[in-house]
Amino acid sequence: MRKILSGAANKFRGSYWLSSGSFSLINKIASMFFGLANFWILIRVMSKDDYGTWILYYTIVNLMEMSKQGFVRNPLIRFLNINSDEDSPKIQSASLYLNTIIGGIELLLLGVGAMFLGKLWDAPQIGSLFLIYMVATIALIPINHFDIVQQARFQFKGTTISNLIRQGGLFLFISTTYLFGYVLKIEPFASYQFDLITLAIVQCTAIIMSGLFSYFYSKKFVSFSKKVDKKWTKDLFDYGVFTFGTNVSSTIYKSIDSWMLGSMLGKQEVTNFAPAIRVSNLVEVPTDTLTSVLFPKLSQRIATEGMGTAKYLYEKAVGTLTAIMLPVVLGVIIFAKYVIIIIAGSKFINTVPILHVTMLFGLIIPFNRLMGITLDAIGKAKVNFAYVLLNTSINIVSNYFFIQHFGTIGAAYGTLTTYLISLVYNQYYLYHNLNIRLTGVFKHFLEFYGNMFSLGMKFLRRTFA
Repeated sequence: MRKILSGAANKFRGSYWLSSGSFSLINKIASMFFGLANFWILIRVMSKDDYGTWILYYTIVNLMEMSKQGFVRNPLIRFLNINSDEDSPKIQSASLYLNTIIGGIELLLLGVGAMFLGKLWDAPQIGSLFLIYMVATIALIPINHFDIVQQARFQFKGTTISNLIRQGGLFLFISTTYLFGYVLKIEPFASYQFDLITLAIVQCTAIIMSGLFSYFYSKKFVSFSKKVDKKWTKDLFDYGVFTFGTNVSSTIYKSIDSWMLGSMLGKQEVTNFAPAIRVSNLVEVPTDTLTSVLFPKLSQRIATEGMGTAKYLYEKAVGTLTAIMLPVVLGVIIFAKYVIIIIAGSKFINTVPILHVTMLFGLIIPFNRLMGITLDAIGKAKVNFAYVLLNTSINIVSNYFFIQHFGTIGAAYGTLTTYLISLVYNQYYLYHNLNIRLTGVFKHFLEFYGNMFSLGMKFLRRTFA
């Protein structure tokens, strides 16, 4: 037994996919748990107006951070992996320089948003939330650099711990306040009512604290040159401007349903829509986990093994993910009523039909998400940006049409329609340019179930032999 465990441990440490994937999975599961737990509490103790405002604020700051990640993360990871270690200080200096510039632009946008978005959404507190988040925006400039350098070096332990602190800090505050104030009614917690300003301050504090741990784990990989090299700045910018555009469009693409509900039907409908989106987002955890570890390795292997690697890894990843997703999606659809009651409470039972639709997203997202990172990894960031921009445009039109005709559930119909349309032309492009075939995806889909069946039979034979 000791020899078996020792062998398994050595295999774990020696496998990039197992070790990196495990840390990434822990990261995603923790984010999912903290997000779901916070949602479970806040949706029960806050008014629909306040929680709707929190959702709108959160989607905006998430858009900004995802956009910056596209501009900084993908170029830095790719260039560190395809160039020599001697160039690393120059590449990192150029990246941090661009990171600082985009951070300054974010501060400007937060200030503008504080003046105008509150009126658009009839959410007066959102301006104060944006002003508070400016502090976090400044702190995230070095924190993002520390996290990305670790990922580029295939080190995910530090980023996982940093994220646990970042996400767990807000969760700790919310859960402690709820337990002692709302459940046990112990003073001074019993006198406190959740307010948006305090939540934003706690969120920013947790982000700053996470940066200390991120620096500790990244300091051996961080190195800078004395001057910012113009060549590397231009190379990173030329690549990053398209991955930036891709992430902006992609995040708008995912948030447009909530934004359009807020502007067309009001904040309360954003809150009514939220439970379905929260649950359907859970099935994206395997996809998010795989993409976070696949991109650096895919960039490296394409540089050393050629383009054939992209075809194999795409088909295998999508086939495996779809096989994992299918039973989860079907299970949630069948038991949607009970899922909504557990997650949001019986007052949101009218969300069940929406959940039936949004759960179908999980069967299409692996195809589209993996296409994006594959195109970025092979250097076709411009093509990826064009496709995501097209998807976003279609989603705006589709959501507007369906919300007008069907109300709140129309946001789900609109986004599903966009996913299906994009699936068709994405696969057309992949087939004609990378020879990626749906038959290859289906082969790995069946292979996954075959492997699971074989493992099950081996387990039964060993158990009952």
